[in-house]
Amino acid sequence: MGNNRGFETVSKDASNTTVFETKIEFLYMKKTLILTLVAICIITNTNYSQRIIEPKLVGRWIGGEDFQEFIYHTIQEFNRHLQENPNGRIVARLCSKNKMSVALVTSNGGASRFPWFAERFAENIKIPVDRIFFARSSKCGKRMEEYWFVPENTTIDYDEIILAERVKVGHWLGGYYENPNSVEAKKEFADHTKQFIEELKNNPKAEGFIIRNLGTKTNYFRQALKQIQKEKIEKGRYQITRDKLYSAYFPRYMIVMIKE
Repeated sequence: MGNNRGFETVSKDASNTTVFETKIEFLYMKKTLILTLVAICIITNTNYSQRIIEPKLVGRWIGGEDFQEFIYHTIQEFNRHLQENPNGRIVARLCSKNKMSVALVTSNGGASRFPWFAERFAENIKIPVDRIFFARSSKCGKRMEEYWFVPENTTIDYDEIILAERVKVGHWLGGYYENPNSVEAKKEFADHTKQFIEELKNNPKAEGFIIRNLGTKTNYFRQALKQIQKEKIEKGRYQITRDKLYSAYFPRYMIVMIKE
């Protein structure tokens, strides 16, 4: 009997000890788990901050590749950044010492059409128009285009910056013809010249550009100038630029209008 009671007492004490140790182990595990979760949160927040705290150069266009393929992949990356930071800005920065309108026309890439590409190539989300900007900087490579994702409360260097939806760009480019002297080719050129003149007449704040490409024939260039002068378009309303990359038989026309 005594041995049995003693055995029972020892067993009870051992049971209490086991329960106490189990509680200690549970509290230790709980504390370890909490500390681990806190550490994970700190690391995650740190990494997240590192991802969005600084502007990111998503793409740089210097020529030598297909622009549409380049801009497609650039826009996909912009989409990913916007999902993480919806208030960030997308900035197409033109590297030029000229004012914004001239920079858009003389750039070697297609920044002037970037908003259109953004709408066409955006797959996962629609890029809000109030998130897209044009910027110009005289401190980067000549005629280069840079595409930046700029998180909220950060900025990049620029001489000018403007909301892209305030910029209207018209572009008249002749099609390819095996025979540029064909009736169809000449008619298209005449139509483009007429549309260019009408745009200048209808929009007093629009700036016109006549672009001489590689291979542009002098007689068609002079014909364009003669027609424009005949319509009494003031010389200050348009200017002549050269494009040393694009080859075309006829001159191109562009219109740039920046809304106040």
